[in-house]
Amino acid sequence: MDALPRVTASRQLALTLLLAAVIAATYGFGVYLFPVVLPAMKHDLGFGYAQAGYITAARQIANVLVALLSGLAASRFGAARVMLGATALSAVGLACLAFADHTWVMGVVLVALNAFAAATWVPMMALVAPLIDERHQAKAIGVIGSGTNYGVLLNGLMVPGLMAAWGWRSVWLVSALFTALLSVVILLMFARLGRPETRVKAQPGVKGPRFAARTLFSRRWQLVYAIALLSGFAGVPFITYFSAYAHDDLHLGLDVTAHAWALVGFVGAVSGLTLGMIGDARSSASQPQRDGMRTALVSAGILLLCASLIAASRPGVYALMIAAVAFGFSFFPLFGLLHAYVGKTSEPALAAIGCGICEASFGAGGALGNVLGGLCKSVAGSFQPVYFFAAGASVVAIALSCFMPGVRRAESTNRCTLADAR
Repeated sequence: MDALPRVTASRQLALTLLLAAVIAATYGFGVYLFPVVLPAMKHDLGFGYAQAGYITAARQIANVLVALLSGLAASRFGAARVMLGATALSAVGLACLAFADHTWVMGVVLVALNAFAAATWVPMMALVAPLIDERHQAKAIGVIGSGTNYGVLLNGLMVPGLMAAWGWRSVWLVSALFTALLSVVILLMFARLGRPETRVKAQPGVKGPRFAARTLFSRRWQLVYAIALLSGFAGVPFITYFSAYAHDDLHLGLDVTAHAWALVGFVGAVSGLTLGMIGDARSSASQPQRDGMRTALVSAGILLLCASLIAASRPGVYALMIAAVAFGFSFFPLFGLLHAYVGKTSEPALAAIGCGICEASFGAGGALGNVLGGLCKSVAGSFQPVYFFAAGASVVAIALSCFMPGVRRAESTNRCTLADAR
């Protein structure tokens, strides 16, 4: 393997903040803004919650497919180029939603936005694994994953004013403008960061297709994929129908749901770093059975369970806020922790593929949960069963997390071909 130049701490910090901003735009706006404006769009465009469930399920399916393909695209065109292109296309998609007059147009654009978001996340793992010190990868990925919460926080702050003044179309236009400006900043910052100069031509740990298949589908990683599936099933419908549940079933005002969303974003802004610090913690020689990643995953699962149980109890305003805090501290860091676990237990060349499968599992669970949520509203007349299902899935995810093998800390590898930013 070639000798590799040291990536300075300041550049690692700059890269982490840049990637967090990308996630704030592509996921915070492109994925999680729709649930906030769902009631208003439903009223104007004339679609039902069953249709909304099918659309959100299609979004998750797009997430699955693109997650599997984006690693290959990164290897062909470069991870940074794929990420930049997907961010720019997200800005275009957000602008298109402001002019949507038909349900099918809205659905197509929303599905495309999910695909663009997935095309930013998976290539990021090809940049994080080789460029961020292994001792800080969980913290870095936690901060990057919390970028979603920065976007959600902005959603909660800007939606009430914009909705009251100019309606839901203005919300999409403003978010598109922010994302377009971010695309320019990404281009300028990557020019300052430069490009990785060294490429790995061969990795001793990756011996061939059979070895890769055994690694990707070993017991360790099967547990990761199962937890990702359950996390998606529990968390995605939770947040998809959160505003509609509070507005239609609990009869709480738009200002209450907006404040709850802002709380989710505010808490999530620190939760990724906090759980990432736990994940990066090294076990002591006297207590080798303790593992930071396992502890972080179990903690996130317990908080998600608490949020689901509170939501299922038909909470009032204050209890809803507590559920929002618990959810913000659990859901968004979860998939970042899973990706950090993959990065810590595999070679970088396999990490991007493993993260793609993990993201696909997460999307598949979210698609199933969204369809089930839409059917619950149509058949039972309430979203309350969604949160009971989420609580059950959280219990199983916590149990599986307890059986996660500990992280074997190998010497950090700092480059792979997927990290080529050309």
